[in-house]
Amino acid sequence: MASRMIIRAVATGRPTLSARLLAPLLLALLAACSTGGPTPAPTPAAPTSCPENLSAVKSKLVTPYDKLASFIGPDELEATLSKPVDEMIARGGGFAPSIASGEEYVKEYRTILADEEGTRNEYRAMGQTEEWIDLYLSSVRDGITINQAFVDAARCKQAMAQGQPQG
Repeated sequence: MASRMIIRAVATGRPTLSARLLAPLLLALLAACSTGGPTPAPTPAAPTSCPENLSAVKSKLVTPYDKLASFIGPDELEATLSKPVDEMIARGGGFAPSIASGEEYVKEYRTILADEEGTRNEYRAMGQTEEWIDLYLSSVRDGITINQAFVDAARCKQAMAQGQPQG
């Protein structure tokens, strides 16, 4: 049901409150374009390893882990960070749709943060406390971090699968 809300929210361009709360956790997830120059640069080797999960992101989260875990659900956060990237890619429908989805979440979260005062006013009007709103906005920042890490890992896995340089 939550995934339907997220899909509806992305399709309509206006996330529901539930979608906004769950969006930083839902991870669904390129071709690199090169411009020609006078002399082609040496082609970097394909990556030799990629993150197997998103656990390395834990140290980059801006929200204290215990507060973020209680906000979104302790099991949900740990599952997001420990689930194998390959499993997330398969569940997302493959490399291209997974990468596109992750990029869309990053874009949506940046849009939320770009209008931080509007977001604050929206939640104030709903009766949320300043503490809750601060935690929500912090979780959105972490949603960017988590989703970007997923996109980067998925691109790496794609490059390895294709034996191409990561771009």
